[in-house]
Amino acid sequence: MSTRFRFVALAAVPLLLLAMVTRGATLPAGFTETRVADGLTNATAMAIAPDGRVFVAQQGGALRVVRDGALLAQPFLTVSVNASGERGLLGVAFDPDFATNRFVYVYYTTSSSPIHNRVSRFTASASNPDLAAAGSEVQLLNLPALSATNHNGGAIHFGTDGKLYVAVGDNANRDNAPSLNSPLGKMLRINADGSIPSDNPFLSQTTGINRAIWARGLRNPFTFGVDRTNGRLHINDVGEGTWEEVNRGVSGANYGWPQTEGPNPPGVPGVTYPLHSFQHPGGCSITGAAFYRPVTANFPAAYTGRYFFGDYCGGFIRTLSPPDYTASTGFATGISSLVDIQVHADGSLYYLARGGGGELFRVTYTTMTAPSISSQPASVTVAAGETARFSVSASGSAPLAYQWQRDGANIPGANAASYSFTAAAADNGAQFRVLVTNSAGSVLSSSATLTVSSAVVFSDDFEQARGWTLTQGRNYATTGLWQRGDPQPTTYAGLTIQPGACGGGSTNCMITGLSAGSVVNYNDLDNGLTSIESPPITLPATGTLTLSIDFYLAHLNNATRADFISIRIVGGNGVAQTVLARGATATNVAGRWTTRTANLGAWAGQTVRVRVEAVDNAPNGVVEAGFDNVVIRRQ
Repeated sequence: MSTRFRFVALAAVPLLLLAMVTRGATLPAGFTETRVADGLTNATAMAIAPDGRVFVAQQGGALRVVRDGALLAQPFLTVSVNASGERGLLGVAFDPDFATNRFVYVYYTTSSSPIHNRVSRFTASASNPDLAAAGSEVQLLNLPALSATNHNGGAIHFGTDGKLYVAVGDNANRDNAPSLNSPLGKMLRINADGSIPSDNPFLSQTTGINRAIWARGLRNPFTFGVDRTNGRLHINDVGEGTWEEVNRGVSGANYGWPQTEGPNPPGVPGVTYPLHSFQHPGGCSITGAAFYRPVTANFPAAYTGRYFFGDYCGGFIRTLSPPDYTASTGFATGISSLVDIQVHADGSLYYLARGGGGELFRVTYTTMTAPSISSQPASVTVAAGETARFSVSASGSAPLAYQWQRDGANIPGANAASYSFTAAAADNGAQFRVLVTNSAGSVLSSSATLTVSSAVVFSDDFEQARGWTLTQGRNYATTGLWQRGDPQPTTYAGLTIQPGACGGGSTNCMITGLSAGSVVNYNDLDNGLTSIESPPITLPATGTLTLSIDFYLAHLNNATRADFISIRIVGGNGVAQTVLARGATATNVAGRWTTRTANLGAWAGQTVRVRVEAVDNAPNGVVEAGFDNVVIRRQ
């Protein structure tokens, strides 16, 4: 069926019939829902504030507040809107710094001529944060005058880049969608103050408001979602007569409307096809967009990273799973006129329905699962005066409680997933473990041993330049030579290629992709070898000598065994010998810091250098490497 009039279609259903069919959703085993609020007439969208309040937009212009499970009588704000057809108050978002600046953003259709859609910013009152401060509206974006009453889009969310993304429909004029001469039928991207980012993809091809275009070829992107952990965007585009779409948000993409709808016709040059699409009947208008990335997980671990979406007519919620997000799995059915989905920081899922006069529901997972340990504490070797840190990864129903033990006795105040302290010589040989509990049971981790070395011969955490130099005659890679600096997070198809932090959480380390910034496959290690050496290190002639180093090797599945990272010792005779290495395989491997050690007894009494080398032998491969926290200890 045509989805031309999303809200008008609902208005045509008798109110008595809506009341009769309104019911709770059917959910998977272990999940339950609670109706948080009703009376949200003609609800369109919602957003969850950092403090846990839920703000619900109503088409007529009121932005309502649900606090502590109750709908407040007075709206946060009411804007004057034209609510004909699909017009009205359609989107709401919170500033990333809302806790300090109190900024709230809305997308609405103006009531005065020329009627058009607008993005404005309001400031919450300092004395009463449930109300907007009088006179605080700042207009950020005024879109062109409207002709039709439908296809307004309206979703607004901040990306992890700090930019405000604005989904705009084509206003029922399909020629708008692909054109760079109109902001309609687009995903727009602006700065928080309404200005245009300097890195928008069509900046040099457009003028005025059209410089805000980030992606095009959309019909009516009523909802979209942002993965707060990696910045991934999924854009839901409402189809015409056959297909509903979930699209991967990509800068500069053309999603094909009106040349394509869903996967058809295939093979149109320049079109970015949907990750997932579903046909009518069974659905008519895709709505709701949220990644399950809460601060505290309530759902089972299998739901982590899943993308939740639904359909206004189909009354269902489904999920797409990482890393590909292509095949859907059912989650809920029986919802009356779903319009939005959001994930709360506490791990619950909220959904907003227009049926039953407008209702807000909260979904939680109630079946308790006893804790299990997925990553045991690892033994640690540090020098006296250094920080010893032990950590554990555990899953199970929240909340999880932790109690660290030393040699079998509880450590007062050690009640987090990690435990750290400054090691002394007397701590050598101590055993550490942790008891993890919840209301369903408990589990005791394996023990980890603390070894406290007597002396540090050499240590470099790369916070200062310490004389490392590129090895003469051994750097012939075309890009990605070793550099000291602060790595920026880089991902490819959800895979971490360059971690956003150094090995011990410090600012600087040695990496091959520093010049890439946050852009994958740009200035990464390519076409050969990069090699770097430490300054000369004089090793003692006696005692046990141990090298400790943090490093990672990340690559895509076009890597080979000829791609690797190696740690070598150059002895007093000038001969280099490998003591640690990691080779690539033909699989996608994320960049994860690991700590390895090697015995240096063979070089006791010599003056040596530590040489670290990384190789990418594939001309089109993506290989990145890094190392940090080089320590040589004597015991």
